[in-house]
Amino acid sequence: MKNLDNLFIIRSPLQLINSLEAIEYFKLKNNILVLIYNNTDNTNIQMDKMANYYSWKKIITVNKEQKKSKMLDYVKLIKKLKITSYNYVFFSNFGSVQRIILANLKIKNLFFVDDGVETINRYEEIFVKNKINKFRVKLARFWLFGLKTKIKNTINLFTYFDLKPFRGSKVIQNNLEHFQKKYLKESLKDNYVYLLGQPLVSTNLLSVKDYFLYIDKILSSVNEKIIYIPHRTEVISERLKLYESELFEIKNLNMPVEMYFLENKIYPLHVVSFMTTAFFTLKKLFSKTKFSYVYIPRSKILERHDDVEGAYRFIEELELNKIELDEKILKL
Repeated sequence: MKNLDNLFIIRSPLQLINSLEAIEYFKLKNNILVLIYNNTDNTNIQMDKMANYYSWKKIITVNKEQKKSKMLDYVKLIKKLKITSYNYVFFSNFGSVQRIILANLKIKNLFFVDDGVETINRYEEIFVKNKINKFRVKLARFWLFGLKTKIKNTINLFTYFDLKPFRGSKVIQNNLEHFQKKYLKESLKDNYVYLLGQPLVSTNLLSVKDYFLYIDKILSSVNEKIIYIPHRTEVISERLKLYESELFEIKNLNMPVEMYFLENKIYPLHVVSFMTTAFFTLKKLFSKTKFSYVYIPRSKILERHDDVEGAYRFIEELELNKIELDEKILKL
């Protein structure tokens, strides 16, 4: 009997890291990668780089030309993919595109992989509440092409987070064991504080004033050199550039921060950020590193209050050092 292919529908570098881990965990062969490009150049560059870490049976690219209207491309993709059946299918970003693709494929095992703390929001608002097939007007246009819009498979999770199964689903822990075994043996501890930036201002979660109050708080509380690593979608402001000195370096990466540390054999001394998923990945990889998270109270959050607080609930379970802006004395 012919072995079925496995399919990975990916649109971020972190999803690719988790996909490579899934290949090792489930011991999968005959793996096909569907890369859905974004409108952020750095994201696409990092995805291309991560895709080269594995010898795929086939790579299918979508939206590489950044077209305004992509519906016909998705229709062509679905008709190409639905010709065969799949053993395992892994996806993330549970939007209209992912739903219409999954609704039209024959799948034995369907898994959602992490792409940031958005996993928590999808889990609580869609999966647990059984809104997987909630009607969306924009999906109706695909009916004109004879495509289905209802997912019949059970969605399982391959995740860093401590989540409970729902309606017969499986929740399998992703401990990044493959990456630990492959890279950590020769890592050396350094003496820097790594501050992981996040696009909190551009996504309207935090005001510019408050963001830099937190940056100043961190700067005044450490003696080691700080290396600021921007988020892949973050635009470095002129104001942030003014901080550059012998003790503050901005380092743009062309890869996920996890791979930067692993490939450069860096065992980080101290990692600081706000509500990044990197806490979950890096803590699994570097158990002896010190981690500090900056807590933003609800009163300072501009939008998506419940999502932010939901992310902090899981971060608090990691038992990291907590940084609060209003503390009179802060010692990291």
